[in-house]
Amino acid sequence: MQRTSQNLIDTDAALNLAGRDAEVFPVPGAIVVVGPSSTVIIAHPGDDPEVSGVWNAQEFRLVGPAPAPVVSRLMGPMPFTTPGTPPQPLVHLFVRLDDGCVHLGVVRVSMCEAGEDVLIRCRLRISPPLSRESLDCARPPTTLPLRPALDWLGDVHTNPGRALERFVTGWYPVTSTQELAADIPRSIPWALADFYRLAAHRPAMLGSHNRIKPINKVHPDSSAEHLVFGVECQGGWTWSIPWEPGGSDTDPTVWFEDSHPVPEEEPLSRFLLQFALEEATLSAVYQASCDNLPRHLLPALESYLQRVPLRPFLSPADAPTDFLVAPGLVARVGPSWDDGKVDVWIGAQHRSFLQPLNRLDIPWRHFDG
Repeated sequence: MQRTSQNLIDTDAALNLAGRDAEVFPVPGAIVVVGPSSTVIIAHPGDDPEVSGVWNAQEFRLVGPAPAPVVSRLMGPMPFTTPGTPPQPLVHLFVRLDDGCVHLGVVRVSMCEAGEDVLIRCRLRISPPLSRESLDCARPPTTLPLRPALDWLGDVHTNPGRALERFVTGWYPVTSTQELAADIPRSIPWALADFYRLAAHRPAMLGSHNRIKPINKVHPDSSAEHLVFGVECQGGWTWSIPWEPGGSDTDPTVWFEDSHPVPEEEPLSRFLLQFALEEATLSAVYQASCDNLPRHLLPALESYLQRVPLRPFLSPADAPTDFLVAPGLVARVGPSWDDGKVDVWIGAQHRSFLQPLNRLDIPWRHFDG
């Protein structure tokens, strides 16, 4: 970002925008100044998800805790604004540099979470969006981490269990040293048993959107003919496999059940890989998404990502979903409400992995690169 007399100002001048007798409240990564004239947020440059900072070109994330005056100023009169209530003072956003502060604009609250007069976190909308130069000023580029390999793609059909293990160990960090809390019954097929063994040290594998049930919660359905092992995030449907104690089917069909059971297109071993790819995409810290993308623009995306050689996931839900991958990226492509178009959602292990996608001719709705 070019520093000029128009956007680089003295820190005291930035603070003075809040007005006389303003109160200063430090939060992780920033200070919030609440005064009679305006609210001023001055953030440190950086890219740490655990502290306050510019998240992308359109969003600033304020991370608490912050006390009641900040809650009141950012969240406004509660629970509803009454007629005649004066508008809230403007919120000015700055990033602090060695020789002053750069004004990033006036921001508006889009979401706040608070409890007992303490602000936990808040998202503020930046409009107009920041330029790449401004982003690099507020969020200096960092060294690219080591990109995980994609050699697991060669195992998808010949050894799907190994493909799953190689993908999840490269994507999900070990966060638990606990072993499985319950023994796996012998009637559980090998693919699901291996999934649970991997998830013992990587519990995020069980999902943050849809869920694979913990092993001690897996049970037959009311008919005692299917073993229910997965559930949609709002309880809209379940996934199950045939319940045959002593059965010989080592890689059974997965049944999607809403009003009646319908088979998924891939057997259990490859279904679990699809589940892991779906959850990796939706739960990633860094994301990009595009709604209603014309299908003729998909080749641009496929010029950078490879298709995972699997039949569509979630076909019984009338939402057939394909997956594309690149080192450190997983994309899900599913049908849009508009015929002939698709919705794209991409998860990344590091925001730098998204940046090459910004050069594609794709109208991103959300982009964390």
